[in-house]
Amino acid sequence: MHFEAPCSCQPGVAIAAVALAALAGCAAITARPELSPNRYAPAAANQAWSPPAASAPEYAIPTAAHVPDQVSTPSPAAAATPPEFGLAKLIDISLTNNPATRAAWERARAAAASYGASRAAYYPRLSAAVPAGYSRRIEELPGKTGVLKESYAKPVLQLTYTLFDFGRRNADDEIARQRLAAANFTFDRELQSVVFATQRGFYALAAAKAGVTAAAENLTLATTDANAVRDRVELGLATQPALLLARERVAQSEFDLANARLFVHEGQAALAQALGVAANAPFEVEGLQSQQVSVSLGSQVDDLIADAVRRRPDLAAQVATLKARDSGVDRARADFYPALSALGNYSEQARNFQFDGPPTEKPVQPQYTGQIALSWDLFTGFQRLNQLRRAEADREAAVAVLQTDEIDAIAEVWRAYHEFEATRHKYDYAQALLAATEEAYAANLDTYRQGLSTIVELLTAGRDLANARYTVIQSTADLLTASAAVAYAVGAVEMPRG
Repeated sequence: MHFEAPCSCQPGVAIAAVALAALAGCAAITARPELSPNRYAPAAANQAWSPPAASAPEYAIPTAAHVPDQVSTPSPAAAATPPEFGLAKLIDISLTNNPATRAAWERARAAAASYGASRAAYYPRLSAAVPAGYSRRIEELPGKTGVLKESYAKPVLQLTYTLFDFGRRNADDEIARQRLAAANFTFDRELQSVVFATQRGFYALAAAKAGVTAAAENLTLATTDANAVRDRVELGLATQPALLLARERVAQSEFDLANARLFVHEGQAALAQALGVAANAPFEVEGLQSQQVSVSLGSQVDDLIADAVRRRPDLAAQVATLKARDSGVDRARADFYPALSALGNYSEQARNFQFDGPPTEKPVQPQYTGQIALSWDLFTGFQRLNQLRRAEADREAAVAVLQTDEIDAIAEVWRAYHEFEATRHKYDYAQALLAATEEAYAANLDTYRQGLSTIVELLTAGRDLANARYTVIQSTADLLTASAAVAYAVGAVEMPRG
């Protein structure tokens, strides 16, 4: 690089300017992928990757082609009351602990290293060799036999550099770059999958714990009914069969409570699996009532589909794969052309030999060579032709896969949207049902105590109230899960970014 300064400039200022420029150049060099490949991969296993702003549109689907503290395992000294975590904290734990995120991150780092390795072809290659040895040979001479003894050493430095290769290096570099982008986008989608699995597990566990509370309330309800029947039996206003029916309801409520507790254990195992921690790790989750229930998505299904096509990382990864296959075709075509290289070597030869007389030493003799080499495979048994055919077929397969993935993503958004809408209506109906059954049960209990209704009517009202409580709990969890499913289908899962 050439720097030019006015004549009035002081020498010190010019030297400082040159030094600053050199430092800036060094910083730019150290940021290159062949020296710092990890700069081009996600920063950490729990942070999503984003393409540089200038290259973000590159991975839009081509319309023409359509084409925190870790949860530890329990110990005898563990606290009696395990810590309680909210959804945000659990997501942070899952992104840090789940092995799937680390595996995807390491694959992205491996792709970054491959990208850095692909840049090696742009640099000259320097090699050193030191052939050395000793030989003893018999030479037949007229009238006598001679013995030749020789020791030698020949250090050689060789420099080779590809001057022109008709795009081979550029194609290899682009293939590695696009594979890196695909690995990074795949990593982002893996993070989204872990977040969604955590959300789904959290809502299921919270619903199971709410189910235990509801089952306990239902048991209290059944016990209240049984006590009311017992009081009437003692007063001679009810029969023994009515009391037996009430006690049957109590037994059923106790069974439901035990079953609800089993669902909690199953939910804990599923959530622990999503977090990447042991199932027996001591932790509790916030209650379902503390979650904000969304009753609207804020967008229509067509807008959500367009958003998914634009932002889903797995679709962007497939676009990058398609671009890599395009470069693979260019690489296969470049093999039909020659390559031009420069070669130079320098060596020094030291010898010591003896032939029928005193040793004779030769001084060190420098040797050097410089040449331009043109290499061209004129015929390879149709290997290059078939490699080109394979590259073109791989590219068309990538186009078809991208089309399939786009169709699948649109269908996924469509299903998630309508499932949310249906679940939202069911949530509203469940709230109304709970209010109605609570009122009906209170009225039946009052009329039964006054002798104006039967035990069957009272128990039916109690059963309906119990079912309504379960329905509200399940519809709440379903609505929260459906909202998270829409965000996952669109690719709009919020995550920390590096």
